[in-house]
Amino acid sequence: MNWAGRAVLITGGRGFLGRPLAAALGARGARVQAVGRAEVDLCDRGATLALFKQRRPELVIHAAVQGGGIGWMREHPVESGRDNALINTHTLEAAQACGARAFVGVSSACAYPRQPATIPFVEEELWDGRPEPFNDSYAQTKRLMMALGDAYHQQHGLPCAFPMLANLYGPGDHLSPERAHVVAALIQRCLAQPEELLVWGTGRATREHLFVEDAVEGVIRCAELALQGEHLGPLNLGTGQEVRIAELAQAVARACGYRGALRFDASKPDGQPRKCLDVRRMKERLGWQAPTSLDEGLARTVAWYRQALAAEAS
Repeated sequence: MNWAGRAVLITGGRGFLGRPLAAALGARGARVQAVGRAEVDLCDRGATLALFKQRRPELVIHAAVQGGGIGWMREHPVESGRDNALINTHTLEAAQACGARAFVGVSSACAYPRQPATIPFVEEELWDGRPEPFNDSYAQTKRLMMALGDAYHQQHGLPCAFPMLANLYGPGDHLSPERAHVVAALIQRCLAQPEELLVWGTGRATREHLFVEDAVEGVIRCAELALQGEHLGPLNLGTGQEVRIAELAQAVARACGYRGALRFDASKPDGQPRKCLDVRRMKERLGWQAPTSLDEGLARTVAWYRQALAAEAS
């Protein structure tokens, strides 16, 4: 697609995913409007509608989120549910009201049921049970966004795509341990060179990890189809590779050069027992697959964290 001159509004445009998304689309010639908390409180319906009507984007990519790792989710079920429900509904409404041609809402694999019928997760079984209790309120807001997207397409003809991302990691993630996701949290602990590396849970749970630059490319490909009038709905976006938390912790330790012992704290939650995406539909619809291996992605992420933490300490 020729992106030159296309007006794209990205919510969460200065966040972990939004920032590289804005940079990638800007490099392709799009007129990117990166919106963050400084410009608008998306929990405020009136302010959200006013901003979107002023900016008049052709495409809205909704990457704003109120969230964090499993610890933050456990301690903030109200904020992660209430705030994201408001943010998602207001952004969808504003996209339609301002005349946008397409909407891309970044979703998450956490919206899948805790005990799905099939591993890896397939899109058709998204609604077949409650999500993991520790992030249930947050996960339900993702489901709400995707259901509303179907409704806006049905009633107003707005094409929507909802890439359901595997666990993101990479340069630019949180420096705050409270907000950090599992890879970022493990890297920060390893770089502190503790006597032992403490890992939440039993280590038996599995996750799938998606490098942020690969996520950017996948989201852009979803956006291109939506702008061509395709209503993709929920679409898994990941690598399709399932990794035990114990194996992930060992890989992070190697990437950081950490040689201490690993200790698993079974008093902390494992979260979803298994999490892995079926990416066959992604490959078919997008003609693409995520190219970055876990070892390569971890090496690049650790290098970034070394620089970022050194700069913060100076």
